[in-house]
Order: sequence, then structure tokens, then C-alpha cells
Amino acid sequence: MPNLVSVRGPHARGPMDNIRVQWNMGNSCNYECEYCPSILHDGSKPWLPLESYLTTIERLSQHYNNLGKRVDFELIGGEVTVIPGFEDIIRKISEYNTHNVVFTNGSRTVKWWSKAKHYMDGVVLTFHPDSQDKQHIIDVINEIKDHVTIDINIAGIGGHVQDLGDFVEELRVLFLDCEHNRYDNVSICVKTMYKKLLGAHSKQETYWNYTDLELEVLQRPGIKPMPPVEPIEHVEEHEPQEHVEDTSWMTEFLYDDGTAKYVQSHQIINQRLNAFKDMKCHLGFESLNIDATGEMYSSWCGAVNFGNISNPDWSLPASEVSCPFEYCNNISDIAITKTA
Repeated sequence: MPNLVSVRGPHARGPMDNIRVQWNMGNSCNYECEYCPSILHDGSKPWLPLESYLTTIERLSQHYNNLGKRVDFELIGGEVTVIPGFEDIIRKISEYNTHNVVFTNGSRTVKWWSKAKHYMDGVVLTFHPDSQDKQHIIDVINEIKDHVTIDINIAGIGGHVQDLGDFVEELRVLFLDCEHNRYDNVSICVKTMYKKLLGAHSKQETYWNYTDLELEVLQRPGIKPMPPVEPIEHVEEHEPQEHVEDTSWMTEFLYDDGTAKYVQSHQIINQRLNAFKDMKCHLGFESLNIDATGEMYSSWCGAVNFGNISNPDWSLPASEVSCPFEYCNNISDIAITKTA
């Protein structure tokens, strides 16, 4: 059996002129989903003052711009779109050579999205079936799909997975004539819900005991090719072109026999490909993370702490870190380069 040589996320296979900052801005949320631990939505880590967010954006953007790097902010919570003054935050990011992706449940009004979309580059939208209205999500997608890059996850509620798989295809049709988010490029999937054992890296249990039929839906790829076009009569026929899968947005697993495997991010954990113990993880060189208290880490696994954003003397590591954990259970952490 071949041995794993390296793991590289999509960002690491292009020019490394950017650094990804995933920022947990607080844990307040307007939903209380049963599969979400209270620490992720109970407001025990409240939003920081607006000025703290704006100052940090300026400082990080100026620092990395001076190094010739672009900062790619990933804004997560809680539900960050309900932060007072959130529009000012994304507007500030847009002033620099920066990029932002907002992780959201899409619950704000369509009117709100009609304004905010002009300061967003991407949206990772999670639909929570027990809390949200399908038509509202459809309306939000239609409002923003021609302006921002969209990735859609649907929480895989046990007992409803097959119906949710049908909803995936209903949403996908919205992108048939969309140029900004091509039908064959936008990812829409029903997401396996795991028990969030915060701080535990050796266990990986699903929240529900899914049936075999439900597991089939959960394993479906998020991206599908365009439906075939009906041939036009009296037009010369050509040999059908073989469909070549676009792997540029997938994570690459390279093995010592020279083979490579490309996997969509939401399928990596499902396929148990997230075991990297003792591999050298390039923490702090490609990304860093800020938690709800302002502590800055190399990644969400917490292997290296750079200090608090309020301290001007923070510094980045000088060498890679040997992964100490059995499993890497955060999608963003998984995308950081690992080498044997």
C-alpha cells in the first residue's frame, strides 16, 4: 500500500501570494441547532467592539500587503452577519488588496443581502432545515449569485437526507444560466453531521446513525457536470469529448508510488483521509486563525499560539510543526500543506 507523501489544498497549488486568515469573530447565533454545541452559539464569547475588528483588518492587511501577500479573510462565528456594523467590516476589507469569504446561515433579509453583496467575494452558505425556510434561501441565492462566489452546504438531518438530496438538485438548477457561478463549478451538497467533540482529535462519530441510502446521498460529489445538450439535427457529429474533472479546487493527496488523489473538501473526512499524525504541517506559513477572544493560532487544532491580536509583538513560526493528532477534523486545517 503506497505511503502518503504530501497533502496540498487548492490554495497551495497555485502562486503562494496570499495568506488565509480564518477569524472566529464571536459565538452569538440566531439559531440553536441541536447538533451544534452550545459553545458555538450561546453568546458566551460576545462580539468585540467594532473598532477592534476594523483596526485588526487594517493592521493585518497593511502588514501582508507590504510583504507582497494578499490577505484572504474567512469570517466565521456564530452568525457573523448579525454583528452590529458588519457591513463596515466587509467594507473595510474591500479597501485593501484583500479578499473575504463569509460563512453564514443566510438568514438576513434579501434587502440586506442586496447591499452587502457588493463588499463580499464569497459566501459559504449553510442551510439548516429545522430552522430555515427553503424559499428564503432560494431568494437569497438568486439575489447574490451573480455577484459573489457561492458554496452551499445543507445540514444532513437524519431521517430527511434523501429529501434534502432532492433539494440539492432544486438549488442547482438556479445556476443553469449563471455566469459568475457556473452550474458545473458551484458546490452544493448534503453534509454529514458529526458530533462536535471540541478538543478531541481521536474520535469521529456521526450525529445520526445514517442508513445506507442516506450515506449514498451524503457521499455524492458537490459539483456536477452540465447536463448534456440535445444534438441539433443536420449538424455534423463529432466524437464525444471525454469529461475531464476540474481538480483545481480539490485537495491533492500525493503518494510515494507517484499516484495522486483529488478529493472534494467535504468528502475527505467521510473517506477517512484526514489522518496526518507525525507529518510536517506548514502551520502559520499559509494560514492563521483568530479565535473569539483575539488569540491567534497557527490553525484550529491549536498546535501553535502566536499571541493575541491586541499585542503588537506577535510573530509567526520559523519552521513546520509535526502533527500531534490522530485526525484533523477541520476542513480549513486539512487544506494546509502537509509533508512526510
